[in-house]
Amino acid sequence: MKPRARPRRPIPASPRRSPETPRPRPLADQGSILLVEDHLAVRELIRETLGPRLGLRMVEAGDMLEALAQVRRHRPRLAIVDIALPGANGIELIRRIRRESAETRMLVFSSLRNHQVVRGIMQAGANGFVEKTEPLSTLRQAATAVLSGRNWFTEGFHQQLAESLAQPTGENALISLTPREREVLLLVAQSHSSKEVSGRLGVSLKTAENHRNNLMRKLGLHDTAALVRMAIRHRIVDPELT
Repeated sequence: MKPRARPRRPIPASPRRSPETPRPRPLADQGSILLVEDHLAVRELIRETLGPRLGLRMVEAGDMLEALAQVRRHRPRLAIVDIALPGANGIELIRRIRRESAETRMLVFSSLRNHQVVRGIMQAGANGFVEKTEPLSTLRQAATAVLSGRNWFTEGFHQQLAESLAQPTGENALISLTPREREVLLLVAQSHSSKEVSGRLGVSLKTAENHRNNLMRKLGLHDTAALVRMAIRHRIVDPELT
């Protein structure tokens, strides 16, 4: 007589996730923000205020060497940089971060805002500026905008940039430029194409080309080469960066 076969137990089906609810990514996978600030108390305040609101890891540095090491290690989505660093030029740091990690967006958070600094910040390719006299809510607003691909500069910054652009030339055309046209001026003078200008400013290609055409018309120029020569002649851009 053959022994009876034992009935097989059904294997429970593994739970499936609905395609509408994807698995959340760990915080570490979503990117990071690099905060470059030599005052520990300021770093702690920004970390506690900004990090949780933006949902990104916050990595920190107190000087240029430490900042560059963090950039190589984490490739941050955003770098918040103070210009006044011990033994270092914050504007030069922005340039070096751009060379190390072109995808990193740059936001300056500093108390320095004279004509030379304002122009240097734009020449280095920063995407935004917030003065340290502003509330942290303004810094959070700027960081959110810059992370989303837009530029964020205060009206006071644009006013000082206009004065800076007009100062060495005395040309009324320069001071008549809109804030957006001033940004386009610096980007075009640094040999960025219309497509690159569009990406940097977070606008459509057609809008970038319109700004470029208006800029050339206001300055009475007919090609990019003439604009670059004018920008170098009047010290609007550093010839080594064009």
